[in-house]
Amino acid sequence: MTTYVLLLVAVIALVQALAFPRRAHVGVAKAEPLAEEQAEAVPDSSQEPSSSESQDPKGEEDLSWRDADFAVDPNRTDWNENGVDRKVVYLTIDDGPSENTQAVLDILDRYGCKATFFVVGHNPEYYDLIGEAYRRGHTIGLHTFSHDYETVYSSVDAYYADLDAIGQVVKEQIGYVPCFIRFPGGSSNEVSANYSVGIMSVLVDSVRERGYQYFDWNMSTGDGAEHTADEIVGYATQPTEYQNIVLLCHDSATKQSTVEALPRIIEHYQALGYSFEAIDRSTIVTHHGVNN
Repeated sequence: MTTYVLLLVAVIALVQALAFPRRAHVGVAKAEPLAEEQAEAVPDSSQEPSSSESQDPKGEEDLSWRDADFAVDPNRTDWNENGVDRKVVYLTIDDGPSENTQAVLDILDRYGCKATFFVVGHNPEYYDLIGEAYRRGHTIGLHTFSHDYETVYSSVDAYYADLDAIGQVVKEQIGYVPCFIRFPGGSSNEVSANYSVGIMSVLVDSVRERGYQYFDWNMSTGDGAEHTADEIVGYATQPTEYQNIVLLCHDSATKQSTVEALPRIIEHYQALGYSFEAIDRSTIVTHHGVNN
């Protein structure tokens, strides 16, 4: 009998030792990591994210600051006539969007470059690439809807009707009408005199009064004419003393050679210490001499 009682007491003690202490130990061991995870996961509500960190509910970067800063505003006159004190290439890409634009965007992404697209209205099936370029951090500018010299330069009113048309196309894609424009043929074009004598002398002032700023270029890839990729690289990489380069090229449907040349152009300037940035209000305002 005594042996049975002793055996029973031993079993009870064993059960208590195995069950109750283990439960207490498990509870404490689980509590500490859980508290640490919660502390890391729950942000301090007293610290609001900076504007550069803000994102929309879809997780995309908040680009709303560009809407306000880049939109047409007749009251804004804060333009940079002197440029910035560092090596920058402002790659400006005209006459798209087209079937070549996606390839250009992918090349820019590959090299970590930003650019500016001066768009026209020729290809509605590619309008979505205007929005895509904007979302990737590039600047969108206006190059008129038709890019037809006879239409655009027949009168001041005709120019603004064409500019407004592409402005509305862009607004549908990015939510606002941008202030950055480029005249077909540049402000120095002489072809406009065939349709309206003196029109460029009027437009260069009136666009700025309306809140736009026009950008010409100080270097070109030469791809306005038909050239091979090697020739385009040669034009684009000629020796220069410019710290701020506004480089003209095109991404219209016939400019496959430009797409082929673009990686070499980017590599050339990056090796020389240049960054590739999109035009904004701090970009050097490059104006040609007006010839009409």
